Amino acid sequence: MNRRGFLRASAASLIGLRNLPGLFAHQSSPARGAQRLKIDHPLADPFCLKWGGFYYLTGTYSTGRPNQTGRAFDLLRSRDLEEWESLGPVLQIPDYEGSREANYWAPEILPRGNRFFLYYTSDSFGDPYRRFVRVAVADSIEGPYQSEGRPLTDEPSIDGHPVYPTKEEGYLFYTGNEGNPHMGQLLVDRLTSPTRLAGNPAKVFPNETVEWEEGSFILRRDKEYYLFSSQGNWRNDTYHVLVAKSKKIVGPYDRISDRQGRAVLRTNEQQIGPGHNSLFEGPGGQTYICYHAWDQGHTGRYAWVAPLEWDNDFPLVGETG
Repeated sequence: MNRRGFLRASAASLIGLRNLPGLFAHQSSPARGAQRLKIDHPLADPFCLKWGGFYYLTGTYSTGRPNQTGRAFDLLRSRDLEEWESLGPVLQIPDYEGSREANYWAPEILPRGNRFFLYYTSDSFGDPYRRFVRVAVADSIEGPYQSEGRPLTDEPSIDGHPVYPTKEEGYLFYTGNEGNPHMGQLLVDRLTSPTRLAGNPAKVFPNETVEWEEGSFILRRDKEYYLFSSQGNWRNDTYHVLVAKSKKIVGPYDRISDRQGRAVLRTNEQQIGPGHNSLFEGPGGQTYICYHAWDQGHTGRYAWVAPLEWDNDFPLVGETG
């Protein structure tokens, strides 16, 4: 089943999913301390990073159409997570076949040495079978980022998440897209450099085949690795965030849930389909989660942040303060 088929099927099964015990229970409780960021537009797939005294925020949003402006991915900055200044789009559109008529989404910034690497997904002429994770480079976190547009993976891919557990050891987590033999599954491959992969991808959950899983993000805590990811239909309230953990970054990962068997984030009275999260160091050095969610009017997916708390080994995002 391709992604379009999955979206249709998951929409059709929405009522059944709502009846699953635990997963969508207690939907009336928004996240504790959660706040919708004060920016004047939707921002899907948000990525937040603290760097040099500022919080930097980007995601699937560009001022103007990339095929007209030649740039994509607005970057915003803030000193306090309250007031945000837009620096405008920072990725210079690469020059490859179909790049001017492509879709661009899910950017993440990796500081590495004295340079900054922006991982993003784009296609050619909107073709999902020509959709890949790519990387651009800049000398400043504020860009501009330049890219040849060369795919990082051999097979179609989306939602690249780079992580370096040590100075020398790097990995890219991503989802196989349409045309990939592991379509909809989380994959991991070794980064031989920030711009090259070893070319030996492996399934993160080798004993599972899910309908679709995306938006992976790794957090290291107490010598263990926590893998956050999103499942469900991003268009409705079945979208939610799950977590798994492992003692090794490449796995094996074990799915975990709270004492009620629930997900990390799920639909509540203020947020529909929360997901595709990132994690960052927030005020006081506490880990914060950043994610998007549809508003009640379904006008767009807006960026939210909340402090992350823990119940033993399970991350909690509680109620709005």
